[in-house]
Amino acid sequence: MLAQMKADHKALSSTLAALAQSQFPPTADKVLRKFPASEAAAYLGITPRYLALSADEMGLQIEKVGRGERRHYALEQMNQIRAYLAEKAGDDTAKATFYDPRRKGDEELQIIACSNFKGGSAKTCTSVHLAEYLALQGYRVLLVDLDPQGSASSMLGVVPELVPEDESLFAAIRYNEPASLSDVVQKTYFANLDLAVGSPFLTEWEFFAPHYATLAGQEEPGIRNRIADIEDERKQKGISNTRLRELEEELNREHAALSDCLQRKLYFTRLQLAFEDVEADYDVIICDTPPSLGYLSNAASFAADHLLVTIHPQWIDCESMAQYLATSIAHNEFFESTVAKQLGPEYLVPKTLQYLITRHDNTSRPETDVVTMLRSQLQNVFTSTMLRSSAIAEAGNVQQTLYEADRSNFNGKTYDRALDSLNKVNEEMEQILKTYWGRS
Repeated sequence: MLAQMKADHKALSSTLAALAQSQFPPTADKVLRKFPASEAAAYLGITPRYLALSADEMGLQIEKVGRGERRHYALEQMNQIRAYLAEKAGDDTAKATFYDPRRKGDEELQIIACSNFKGGSAKTCTSVHLAEYLALQGYRVLLVDLDPQGSASSMLGVVPELVPEDESLFAAIRYNEPASLSDVVQKTYFANLDLAVGSPFLTEWEFFAPHYATLAGQEEPGIRNRIADIEDERKQKGISNTRLRELEEELNREHAALSDCLQRKLYFTRLQLAFEDVEADYDVIICDTPPSLGYLSNAASFAADHLLVTIHPQWIDCESMAQYLATSIAHNEFFESTVAKQLGPEYLVPKTLQYLITRHDNTSRPETDVVTMLRSQLQNVFTSTMLRSSAIAEAGNVQQTLYEADRSNFNGKTYDRALDSLNKVNEEMEQILKTYWGRS
């Protein structure tokens, strides 16, 4: 069996590599299309006429297409116009925020984890479309690909297998010589959207996280005992100033060792700690998790302010969802009790749990029945559903999202229906973010 597996892997890998080289060569750079005036204006929340007027006032060189010289705007130009209109709004804070929605003042970074331990629930499709939608609205977004298969990275034009370890997300969470997350984050062809690349190296983290956590658990009692001994000696009478200084230095070293030990022991905090390096750079971080409830998914769940669980509306998927919830309850109760005990209850922050129904065929009576059941049994199910659509599948076949794809390449009604579905779903998530920022 092993010999056959090796032969099959070699044959399949070489064929896939050849196809990737011909269809999506690593030297090829993805380029985002330009948006017609009506579409660009809709994203900015203004009329096409006002869009054109603003562009002319700014002196922007707008591409004109066809005999009618219809204007097409690059996303970078749309963002320039956003900033211009926000500045024109002056002291009208609400109006300025409408044009430029990036978080202000004391509004905190929001982290979303898209999760489910069953494959095929459209986690990656949801994550990437949400990330691009928010970028189109003017938010600064970081997409974190936690899946070793790197599907989200592939959709953004990156071949995960070709990314060196030091340029992947793994470099920022590994235990030996970790890099800063800001050093591994990549700019994409999509303005306002950056990427932390998922890669096969992440599989190593799934293996090493429990190993280092176990070792840290064994080291912790010894470190705490040494700290207690130093504290006791410091309290002794007649101790010299020289010895006090030595003890102070020893105490600082042991506390640093304890901090490092706890970071290794509390593996599920590692991603949250990595995010601190880029907190000022983004408004929203979106985590695309692997199809499992392992160490990577747990780290994303703990770091998240909002857990978005995707559900395919079929009975077998509902049974899987029940198992997912049972396992998640056990994991999160452990995380909360451990953090409260080791670090203090102030380190626990409220989170929201939302459910999104995906790949829904609303012409199917059985699926509609499942949706009705889910809405009656679960709290916080999105009002909108992500519809099953050939347009989404066809765009994915050429590594595009619906936001990137040109409508002219699809049946118009099919494209419009799918895009409307995505927009309504993403608008709901955006409204949750605004609520947490205290916006109406």
